[in-house]
Amino acid sequence: MWVANAKTSLNLYMPIQSIKRSEVAAFSEFSVAFSDQEQFASVLNRPFVSLESLTAQAREKKQAYSSKHREVLVHELELQLAQTLSESQRKNLDLLRLEDTFTITTGHQLTLFGGPMYLVYKVLHVVKLTEMWNKSQSEFKAVPVFWMASEDHDLDEVRSTHLFGKKFIWETEQTGAVGRMKTTGLTEVLESFKELFAGKDAEIEALLKLESANYAGFNQAFLSSLFAEFGVLVIQPDSAALKELFLPVMKREMKENCSFPAVSKMNAVLAKMGWEPQAQARVINLFHLSEGKRSRIEKSGDSFKMNDAHWSAEELLKTVHNHPEQFSPNVILRPVYQETILPNLAYIGGGGEMAYWVQLKYVFAAHETVYPLIQQRNSLHVIDAGMQKRMEKLDFAVQDYFLAVDTLKKRFISENSAEEVDMTYVYDAFEQFKKSLIEKTSSVAQALENMAEAESVKMFKQLEQIESKLVKHVKQGHEQALKSIEFICERFLPENTLQERYFHWLHFAPDGNYSKLFQRIYAVLDPMNEELLFLWPEEFTNEH
Repeated sequence: MWVANAKTSLNLYMPIQSIKRSEVAAFSEFSVAFSDQEQFASVLNRPFVSLESLTAQAREKKQAYSSKHREVLVHELELQLAQTLSESQRKNLDLLRLEDTFTITTGHQLTLFGGPMYLVYKVLHVVKLTEMWNKSQSEFKAVPVFWMASEDHDLDEVRSTHLFGKKFIWETEQTGAVGRMKTTGLTEVLESFKELFAGKDAEIEALLKLESANYAGFNQAFLSSLFAEFGVLVIQPDSAALKELFLPVMKREMKENCSFPAVSKMNAVLAKMGWEPQAQARVINLFHLSEGKRSRIEKSGDSFKMNDAHWSAEELLKTVHNHPEQFSPNVILRPVYQETILPNLAYIGGGGEMAYWVQLKYVFAAHETVYPLIQQRNSLHVIDAGMQKRMEKLDFAVQDYFLAVDTLKKRFISENSAEEVDMTYVYDAFEQFKKSLIEKTSSVAQALENMAEAESVKMFKQLEQIESKLVKHVKQGHEQALKSIEFICERFLPENTLQERYFHWLHFAPDGNYSKLFQRIYAVLDPMNEELLFLWPEEFTNEH
């Protein structure tokens, strides 16, 4: 059964287009709440409630962003992307030279081969939001940017992906910032991944090339080519030239330790609102990067400690001044770094990212940096032809498939076999029998009452066994329907997580030609809609 809502036409046979996040338990409580930014107004620069919010942000950012920063940024992007720029990317880079051009940004870790699905949703959300805003006014322009989290160190989170039932793992013993890791050992897993599309003349094969010595370079080329058609500028922030722009913040952090009290102050505000902090601040929110290491900088009296090394304040400040590329912001300062080097208006991310961004308003103020608009990315659920055909034969609303599979099976049996397995009248009759048995036994011999009650329990269990066998018999009669329920539920919530967090996007482009899929996703995305969106089989939507 297809269910219409306010966002569909009145044709009841049209598939549902979106449902509220609150109807899907897999979304966090914060993600559901942040769908209404007005209630978070006190912890934001301004709530992102309309395209006009971007225009107001642009006027503020223009006053704060320097022409020097823009010049360095464009030059660095030209160097980084020289070998991969498409025509639309070149056009956007040229636009970025102009003082009335801004960025709308998302970012992500350096996941293997660009998975999972929500990475694509993030990027295309930014592209569509940029397009919508550009068309809505003529005062400013924006270009889409992807920020590579190349200085993260958790290799286990990015070293593997799975597709078509196979798991691909980059085996390496390297440590430190993931983006700086050499691509040693990556060739084997890359070739194994390519074998999935052998002989198919697949688009994806052109992206699977190792032409960089480090993992950040491989990812930048991969992502830049993947989103070339959409004009996305992919930036690698681990750059000496870019970090030199961040020097005032890094020096202030070391001298004044101002981020920690700023986060603590905001955490108290959020606690009163009922929210636990997502990220923890430190006294110094910077790392020191060296060969294979990403070391915390800790204050120790009047000196600083990194692993077993001790630095004086003078030594540390001199090193950061001369070698800014050796230092890296943690989760608290990384957004400030991003907003320092980019003429950025809005950051688009998932619910978890929004949860730590709302901790940072006072951090931005402490470092005299404009706090951007923030917005949850679209969440999208793909229903392929296999799911859709099975769903047509079942009488459930789309949101029902987010329930536990056993719950839905029981409901199906109850709704489709009520008369066959309804034992209500039997249990009612048994209760009367039990009552009469105990009363009769008690009247004849009080000492036998407990025996009568015990025998009644045995008889009740026998009734339950009979009911269970009846249900089993009915289930066998509906075996195909129950298998369909299993099939659909597993693809709605694979391993009890949202589809977008589990599947690689090539799962829905098994021939390796992803462009058509991306275009269909782009058409469905709606940056100002906070609900869970659906992408139906093309043939089905055309038919109706």
